[in-house]
Amino acid sequence: MLIAGIGIIIGFLLGLALTLTYSATFTLYITLTILILLESLLRIIRDSSKDLDIFKEILLVLCEIIFACFLAFIGENLGISLYLVVMLVFGLRIFNSFNIIVRKIIKYDKIN
Repeated sequence: MLIAGIGIIIGFLLGLALTLTYSATFTLYITLTILILLESLLRIIRDSSKDLDIFKEILLVLCEIIFACFLAFIGENLGISLYLVVMLVFGLRIFNSFNIIVRKIIKYDKIN
């Protein structure tokens, strides 16, 4: 857990220090990717008491990113805002995971 925390801090600091530029057409896909990565991180934290298979988690995250970006791409070509569906679903999953994490913390504090 300590190594993961140090990795997150280093990644955050690198993200602040590096200046990456990209085309405005990729903004939607990058936003979806960040949202999916945040949801995956919270899901892993939520299920930290269970046995974690890192290969399966990485594969699941990659499949979610590919499917979400594909859905957004199809929606853009059809003129429908399908990316909003992806954002709604992953946004709800983020709030659900965060709620479960907070409940575990509160339950943990009551025991001790």
